[in-house]
Amino acid sequence: MAKRRMSEKKRRMYRRRRIAAALLAVLFLLVCAGLVWGVGAGIRALRGGDGGQGASTSAQQTTKTKSKDKDKQKKDAGKKRSSGAPDCDKGDLALELAAPDPSTGVGGSIDFTVTIRHKGTGSCLVDGSDGSRVLVITSGQDTVWRSDACPVGARTLLMATGDKDVQTITWHADRSQESCQPDQKLPRVKAGSYQAKLVLKADSNVVSQPVPVMVQ
Repeated sequence: MAKRRMSEKKRRMYRRRRIAAALLAVLFLLVCAGLVWGVGAGIRALRGGDGGQGASTSAQQTTKTKSKDKDKQKKDAGKKRSSGAPDCDKGDLALELAAPDPSTGVGGSIDFTVTIRHKGTGSCLVDGSDGSRVLVITSGQDTVWRSDACPVGARTLLMATGDKDVQTITWHADRSQESCQPDQKLPRVKAGSYQAKLVLKADSNVVSQPVPVMVQ
């Protein structure tokens, strides 16, 4: 049986169909590639947004930490604002010192009664710690011992007219050193006469009357 020959017209039609199919396939691949690229770009954008948010959160945490540090540094100032009282000045305060038993043996101790008295008008704040109103023991021009030789925490007092704060400071008849040392490690003073006074560290013009003591 003879093979049927395709007419030139049909061959041209089939060629056009194959070209159209190839173009559609290429177009489909381009569309798919565009979709993949778009999804990837969207994911990258989302990740970038999270990173920015994380950086913002970190910055906020850093700001909060700095704010807490500043609040801590201004703790005393906050107390002042909450009480509405200013710091006491030298015109508001008087210091008093007494030694009920002003003598001891070598290696003994002497107890001092230390008093801060408010003599001004209105209320004010003062540090009533041993590092603020300082007990000083001297022998002539020689400073033998100070109650602020070792660091102490503040003891803020709100005082009004007529108020007084009375505390006891014990001197163990020893000598302060350049560095802070416990009393049991300090050298004992020799027998002799000494003088004690109470001084406001913030203003040395605020001072008590001197009190003589004896180590025998």
